[in-house]
Amino acid sequence: MKIAGSVLVYILGSLLVLILSFCIFILIGFLQYSLFVPDDYVLWVFKYPYSRFIIVIVIYLFLVFFYFFFKKNRGKAPATKKRKNLWTGFIIFNMIGFYIIFTSVTVVTEEKIIDHSFLNPQGKKYDFDDVLKIDTGVRGDRYYFPFTHNKGDFYYKIEFMDGKIIDLNDESGGYDEEEEHPTFVLNKLDARLVDMEITKESSMDNFHYTTESLDRMYTDQIKSILERK
Repeated sequence: MKIAGSVLVYILGSLLVLILSFCIFILIGFLQYSLFVPDDYVLWVFKYPYSRFIIVIVIYLFLVFFYFFFKKNRGKAPATKKRKNLWTGFIIFNMIGFYIIFTSVTVVTEEKIIDHSFLNPQGKKYDFDDVLKIDTGVRGDRYYFPFTHNKGDFYYKIEFMDGKIIDLNDESGGYDEEEEHPTFVLNKLDARLVDMEITKESSMDNFHYTTESLDRMYTDQIKSILERK
């Protein structure tokens, strides 16, 4: 009976960790939207690889859960100065890490592109004329590390004059209407940039992978982007 109770606590605790992780991710997105995204935005992106760091949050929450779950089996560790310094360093390190994650946002409006970062949280503003090159396509069948990009993922990278590269089809923010879906927005943006005669590299290689996970309305938008020269 005692074992069954421990298993139940473990299952419920694990479920709670996953729910809290999801809520934290939603909260981060809400705060990013509230602080960084203007009313006239057409697209905003939670930049890679920081958008994948939600797994770090999950791991931390699991560690906290296991710490208290198994605490009764351990003796109380003395609060030494070294131990306090380690905890202080750990807390500071994580505060910096969350700040880096939180400020990793790019916003596209009708007039400009604003790239926020931990070094420049207010954002560096680019005109569309500052876009040097477009690189777009679909990722193929190769080995991928967990929580990175996957086979069939569509990417739309723009490179600026200063060498900065941003994938505008990474973790895109929420939308209310179908026409505001990132693929629809990127199709319109791509047409604008191509009309500006910005250098573009695109490939239909691996396009068929998108049909395995996306509806026709979205794959048609991607196909339009990839075929536009």
